[in-house]
Amino acid sequence: MLSDEAPASSDLQILDPRKVRLERDDFQRLILYVGIEERYQPVRVVRALPLSQPDRWIAFQDDEGNEIGMLARVSDLEPHSRQHLEEELDLVYLKAKVQEIRNVASGHGMIHWDLVTDLGPRLVYVRDRSDVRPLPDGRIVLTDVHGAKYEIPPLDQLDERSRQRLEVEM
Repeated sequence: MLSDEAPASSDLQILDPRKVRLERDDFQRLILYVGIEERYQPVRVVRALPLSQPDRWIAFQDDEGNEIGMLARVSDLEPHSRQHLEEELDLVYLKAKVQEIRNVASGHGMIHWDLVTDLGPRLVYVRDRSDVRPLPDGRIVLTDVHGAKYEIPPLDQLDERSRQRLEVEM
């Protein structure tokens, strides 16, 4: 379910996308301009709802982690700024996309996943089932012991063997 309501927070400043402009400095760090007078450099971007609404409610923070404001929708930005924001979000939220599940086994208090991803083969170690999150659209996100994320597509998009291995584990 998509919501136009901002996530709960005190003193939350919603940024007007018509006044937001994003650029990069010489070190490729993101610069946020709000209107003609406010400039923040460098800024960090944080998704308020990274799994359910990844392109909505993006928080901008200064280099000390103080919140500058939130943008309701990435798509509301002008194309140049939107491209910079999407590139930054891709860097911050890099997620390998699972193409095949070769094996899943438990041992030594962990679940071991042998995967083929769009970034190549990976051996992934997950602490417990709480790090295996099904999403409403059928995708599943694994979070490994190092915090890396792996996105498994819905069951109907997996090959038969991968589907069987996943169904046993779930």
